Amino acid sequence: MDPSEHYGQQRARVTELVRGLTPEQLQARTPACPDWTVREVLSHLTGVTADVAAHRLEGAGQPSWSAAQVAARQDKGVDELVAEWEQHAPAVESQLDDWGQFGWILVWDVTMHDDDIRESAGLPFGASPTHTAVLDGLVARAGKTLTEAGLPALAITAGERSWTAGEGEPAMSLAASDEGELARVLGGRRSHDRMRAMAWTGDPEPYLPHLTLFPPGG
Repeated sequence: MDPSEHYGQQRARVTELVRGLTPEQLQARTPACPDWTVREVLSHLTGVTADVAAHRLEGAGQPSWSAAQVAARQDKGVDELVAEWEQHAPAVESQLDDWGQFGWILVWDVTMHDDDIRESAGLPFGASPTHTAVLDGLVARAGKTLTEAGLPALAITAGERSWTAGEGEPAMSLAASDEGELARVLGGRRSHDRMRAMAWTGDPEPYLPHLTLFPPGG
């Protein structure tokens, strides 16, 4: 699938998910985005498509850009947010295949926030073709940064799947409990302390700064 199809299907999954949550779950903080409630994560997702559709891209991806999206929708409920998302998203989705890496960034964003919401609600992480594509992209990105840092390749396993991140023969390995947890790690949703506690066959310290899309805390 192309980015447009991935985003559209993932948007439908998130919409179904949030519509099934209780008011308490919607007001719960998300562990990976502790400044936001679940409803505010939805506000951000809605705001991204509204801003992209309106070409409001100054500061795109920066905390101030996202914070403004959430603040502008602080009085909106789930139904209003979903309706606004449905209003703007189709125009954005129709262009994602032509936007190269930026199209995939939007797919990553909606997929990771799906799991942010699931984690907050105590639900299993998502398991879809889009989750698989995002995870494969995160592993490929980690392999590229390991190579650029001059580190040997890393053998990674999660559930029944395995990858080699980097070039050449792996010098050590990392095992995650499942694909959802590995995506949490590589997407910058786990602290370095929590990463150190995972199943490594060697010293993880040289690898920690290069594995995650964004620097985690700890």
